[in-house]
Amino acid sequence: MLKTCSSATAVLVALMTRTAKSSPQQKAQVSTPIPVIHITDLYHPPQDPDDQIDLATILALEEFDLRGVVLDVTQLFLQGAPDGFDIPRDPGYIPLIQISFLLGRDIPVTTGPIQALAHPDDTAEDRPHHEQAGILMLLDTLANSSEPVVITVVGSARVVTAAFNRNPELMRDKTRAVVVNAGSTGGHKTEWNVGLDLHAYVGLWKSGLPIYWYPCGTEKSAFVREHERGTYWRTTNKTLFDGLPDKLQAWFAYGFSGSARGDFIQALNEPGHGAAWKEILAENRNMWSTASLVNTAGRVLALSADGWRFLPKEAAKDDTVWPWRMDPISASASTDGKVTWRLHNTAESTWLFGRKPDVEYGEAMSEALNALLKTIPV
Repeated sequence: MLKTCSSATAVLVALMTRTAKSSPQQKAQVSTPIPVIHITDLYHPPQDPDDQIDLATILALEEFDLRGVVLDVTQLFLQGAPDGFDIPRDPGYIPLIQISFLLGRDIPVTTGPIQALAHPDDTAEDRPHHEQAGILMLLDTLANSSEPVVITVVGSARVVTAAFNRNPELMRDKTRAVVVNAGSTGGHKTEWNVGLDLHAYVGLWKSGLPIYWYPCGTEKSAFVREHERGTYWRTTNKTLFDGLPDKLQAWFAYGFSGSARGDFIQALNEPGHGAAWKEILAENRNMWSTASLVNTAGRVLALSADGWRFLPKEAAKDDTVWPWRMDPISASASTDGKVTWRLHNTAESTWLFGRKPDVEYGEAMSEALNALLKTIPV
């Protein structure tokens, strides 16, 4: 079983200029980096290694000021091997420590509650002390930030919803956008990230927070490459990792292999090599969340003289840009996690991703992401 998921239109730009909580795309055009909290179901060993690539994407985007990472954990991972979870896993602290070391910076990291919320209004305050840190990090980051913060979610909505239920006023005042990589535009089976915490997903849609929705699934499935609303694209590890700095290759090799080496800092001196690395490079890679991160940073997918790149919107010529956009919608979620939505030009808090649907989208994204990852200063 595989996990699913992970430029604004003129109308959206006009709508979002009405308050200080303007769109992340607009803010990326100024010199001040966008404050970000990243919530991710990154594990070690990985359940799906795309989470490590998503983290690297955030770190490569200089428009972002990553204030912290919350590891979204699920009770299932800590209790053995139910269907789809072949081995027990730990939260991905080691990959975070490694990349912090390589970048020479402190990236605060902690975990959220283990069990799903009991209902959409659950504050999770009854959970053990060690499960409170992720919620508290989010609330403290917002409270201490001089400007609203972007919250990127590539796992469940558990931490965001619990934090909102504890302090809705702070969340409304200091949340610039909740970038949600979850759910589907249709009524097929429950999408993976929704299923991780159904009540949290429903609670998020009830909150009224500014949601930028990047659905992992469409009316058909989560693996449709040619769909206007689909975020899914496919590539290979070999394409993504080609030409990366040795230490970055070593970081991916350690994480993707689920290495149990205790000297995980020393391991960063050993770039990808041997049979294990060849196996990693030979694997296909399913991706969902890349567009949400790049778009939030204010960049577009554009064809440059060097090939496909993620460029600042103002640096790309219109006729070279792969069309994508955020459409204002009105939306609501039922108790089973199905989102009903419609285009709505006067909507003020919810936007839905759209793009030119074409099978070549994956090739363009692959080339652009590889080039972006090469810029990580390790």
